[in-house]
Amino acid sequence: MSRTIKAGCVYRQYTKDGVFIADYKSSRAAFEATGVSVGSIARAAHGERKTGGGYLWRVVPEDSPKDPIVVDLTSRIGHHDKRPLIQKTLDGEVVGEYLSIAHASRALNISRRSLSCAVSGAQKTAGGYRWEEKKEKE
Repeated sequence: MSRTIKAGCVYRQYTKDGVFIADYKSSRAAFEATGVSVGSIARAAHGERKTGGGYLWRVVPEDSPKDPIVVDLTSRIGHHDKRPLIQKTLDGEVVGEYLSIAHASRALNISRRSLSCAVSGAQKTAGGYRWEEKKEKE
């Protein structure tokens, strides 16, 4: 992914509360003024991370208003949709239920990828068991 910004755009620095601090013509100029690494600034400005060096960064048109921005720094880790699983013997007898692939993986020491493949049908078993997604009761 190229991180070169278009002509007429700047790297805009904000506090974690969304208050405007300064504009910079390049990530190099921002680094020289703030001491935050060029890579951290570019990754945050282009949306690959939320912050860089303790600041929020955006690439914006040079003439855009310097108003405060709305900030959401809440973590998304662990808040994705979980897929409950049913563990079955090769004969089809239910022997266990798990909240998610990650939970089953940790509890039984079976790789998440193997479990995912078994659930999706790409492979027949994982860890010597058949696996299926638990259907929600309607």
